[in-house]
Amino acid sequence: MSKKIRVNITVDDKLLEEAKKKLDLFGGKLSTLFNAYLNDFVRTMGKAPGAEHEELVKKIKELEDRIKKLEKK
Repeated sequence: MSKKIRVNITVDDKLLEEAKKKLDLFGGKLSTLFNAYLNDFVRTMGKAPGAEHEELVKKIKELEDRIKKLEKK
C-alpha cells in the first residue's frame, strides 16, 4: 500500500474552477486528477519521445481486436 502525503500547490484560479466543473461530470476530486497526471508524468519521464504514441497505438489495436471478437459473437 502506498503512503500518501499532503502537498500545497498554487494554481490559476480560473483553471481550478474549470477543472472542478469538468471533474463533477465524472464525480472525481481535484486530488484524484492531480494524482493521475503525476502518475502519468512519472511513468513517461524515462521513455524516449514517441514511445507513448507507440504504446497508445498498441492499446488501440488491442481494443479494436476485442471489439471485432465481440461483434462476431
